[in-house]
Amino acid sequence: MLRVLVQVNHLGLGGTQINAVDLAAASTEYGFESVVVGPEDTVPAVGPSLLDVAAARGVKLESYDRGSLGVRGATTVQGAWTLSRLASRHSADIVHAYSTGFNKAAYWGPCLLGRRPLVITVYEMEVDPAVQERASLIVGTKYLSEEQATRPGATELISPPVDLDRDNPDLVSGTAFRAVHNVTSAQTAVVMVSRLDEEMKALGVDVAMQAVDAMSDPAVVLIVVGTGTAGERLNRQAAAINARQGRQAVIMAGPTSDPRAAYSAADIVIGMGGSAARGLAFGKPLVVAGEMGQFRTFGPENAAALFRNSFWSNVPSADARGELLACLRPLLDSAHLRGELGRFGRDFAAENFGLRAMARKLSGVYGSAVSTNGPLVWLRDFPSQASAPIRWFGPRGTGPLPLPQRPFLDNKAMACVTPGTERDS
Repeated sequence: MLRVLVQVNHLGLGGTQINAVDLAAASTEYGFESVVVGPEDTVPAVGPSLLDVAAARGVKLESYDRGSLGVRGATTVQGAWTLSRLASRHSADIVHAYSTGFNKAAYWGPCLLGRRPLVITVYEMEVDPAVQERASLIVGTKYLSEEQATRPGATELISPPVDLDRDNPDLVSGTAFRAVHNVTSAQTAVVMVSRLDEEMKALGVDVAMQAVDAMSDPAVVLIVVGTGTAGERLNRQAAAINARQGRQAVIMAGPTSDPRAAYSAADIVIGMGGSAARGLAFGKPLVVAGEMGQFRTFGPENAAALFRNSFWSNVPSADARGELLACLRPLLDSAHLRGELGRFGRDFAAENFGLRAMARKLSGVYGSAVSTNGPLVWLRDFPSQASAPIRWFGPRGTGPLPLPQRPFLDNKAMACVTPGTERDS
């Protein structure tokens, strides 16, 4: 069995990290034993973490000390030394870096001169131009796989996976979850499972709160599961809405390492990325949330376009609350429509991003990386890597490159419509 050193940049709860653990667990079926490693200073001081997820999946996880340089301050030299030490101790045959934070350290460390093949997963919305061109690259969105089709190294589309066996509405009940939060069977629960971070996530939660406040319908409850940098602000906002409504219109449920009961308890899910995918796996009608306020109801007429963008958009909305209300009202008014879209979503999930299928594709990437690796592959990337800005002794530079705008749909915008009706222009 070949051994894989899987590097993640953060040991808090987040989609990419959980995807890494899930794929590590599932790839054992195909002959790969993984150990996940990440910086110990990113373990949350309070509450659940990736350690809990790894323990539940039976995946070995080890944290390492980056000294006093902080979460984003490690240098390339330090990173290379740390990953080399870990790869040697665990007798790793392959190094797999999730996101592009440590791929350079892996290149100069455990993969130096082709000692081990380097596999890089980019579940962000853009591929950094500094990524090694000959390394095996995994992307999570179809548009990125199309953009990277001409690179010299292999590129594989592996969608952020969903474990359809675990995330199964027939096996996980949401009844107790609803009871704990005093949500009755007569109420419609709109659920968001998300990091509550100002970057990317907070705006969608904020708009959802505004929409529920504007509806002022005692039969509708918004439940938010998660924590993050925007948590305190969003908790205050929820409290203000509840005081104004005179009821628990917005329930801040806090973080959990196992949100399956929350998804099962939902009548409607609002989410982006991996959270949107898990909502579909649970057979729930889904409203996809863009990070800048776009909202779309997932259905047969737009499924391919929303999936192509991995349930994400960074295009601003002129009326985010209005868009969300237009998506929610038909779903709130029709249990039949909710059931119809929920069944379609579950079938779509099974076909497009089931964990077993994605783990099988990952095993193919690993096998190909091992068979094609060698000093010449490494040396072909040497000129670009040696000339690129390298953090040999200094901290990480400025922030990420600006992203091009990614609308939910390539051509014309589409309003949230009931299947079978005409699109708005």
